[in-house]
Amino acid sequence: MRDYSLEKALEIIRNCNESQISEARHFTIRNTQRNIDLGIVHNVFLNNDVVGIIKQDLNKFKVYFEHPTRPSKDIVVIFAIDDYENIKFITSFLTEREKREK
Repeated sequence: MRDYSLEKALEIIRNCNESQISEARHFTIRNTQRNIDLGIVHNVFLNNDVVGIIKQDLNKFKVYFEHPTRPSKDIVVIFAIDDYENIKFITSFLTEREKREK
């Protein structure tokens, strides 16, 4: 397992494509329970700017994106990067944008 810097993680996010993204079983189950559209999560991850990032482990990150249709919300995606720079979504959820902006 590689130790990725925040800068390298952001570079990987900017350069990734749909074929490099997989989903943990937990991600699919929790998004269904939370009623979060998987298409929106993928689209935001691939096309929107990161507005916040936190390193949680050597290869695990928590990223924040502005929700495209709900101005008071952010989409948070927790993901891991493998040694080949592929991304695995672990979970995602919505949070109030004001929490990030404080």
